[in-house]
Amino acid sequence: MIVASRSFLLVMVLTVGLFAQQTKKPVYVESRVMYNFETLDEWQPITGSKFLVNGTLQNDSGQDMKFPAMKIYPTRPVGMGVLGDDSTNSLGVTVAFSRKGYNYFDITPKVQKRIPGRVKTLDVWTWGGNFMYSMEMHLEDYIGYVHALPLGTLNYIGWRNLTVTIPASIQQDEPYVPRVKGLKFLRFRLWSTPNERKDRFHIFLDYFKAVTDIFREQYDGDNLEVELAKELGGAGLDQYSTRAREASPSASGK
Repeated sequence: MIVASRSFLLVMVLTVGLFAQQTKKPVYVESRVMYNFETLDEWQPITGSKFLVNGTLQNDSGQDMKFPAMKIYPTRPVGMGVLGDDSTNSLGVTVAFSRKGYNYFDITPKVQKRIPGRVKTLDVWTWGGNFMYSMEMHLEDYIGYVHALPLGTLNYIGWRNLTVTIPASIQQDEPYVPRVKGLKFLRFRLWSTPNERKDRFHIFLDYFKAVTDIFREQYDGDNLEVELAKELGGAGLDQYSTRAREASPSASGK
């Protein structure tokens, strides 16, 4: 009886394992550069909380400095390696506040891009000056909900690649065609801690990219899903690119 039970259990385990392999969804993962911070033209003026200084303050030499300030610097992280071939500049931002506290400011693109496919991770090269600040990114799903995802604290010196994994709880598609909706990047938000200095803060950013699954199922009539996406517009329209349309299980290699 015990031997029979073990045999039955073994058959069940093998059957479940085989079924899991057969039902595993194919993927086609690739990296997409969202913003490379090469020019100021793609960024809105800095906005922030109540005590953000909009004006001038004197520096240590008695010269007036404008706050907030955005500037392009001809530099890039060495740690980017070959990725640096696509990047020659970085975006620098300087802000100040009139009071200490839980202050924040936003770095917002003029074009808030929708990320193709089902986003896996997002990362951005970030230079820290050892300030006690934290950084998060805001994403909007197709329903209109805004999600704040933490990238980490900035109390370090130099360049680091800050990464966030998109949780499964954030909806990126729906059961009805056109199914894939994706996420829209809204802004970076940076928060000060109450005890941090208020008179200045500096940050530099470079090479913001997404790792995303752009696979879309192929079936008899999948061209009509594309046509519906074009007709309906909205969140689904940007998802149906030629590259995603050509992806197939054999192309994924996974």
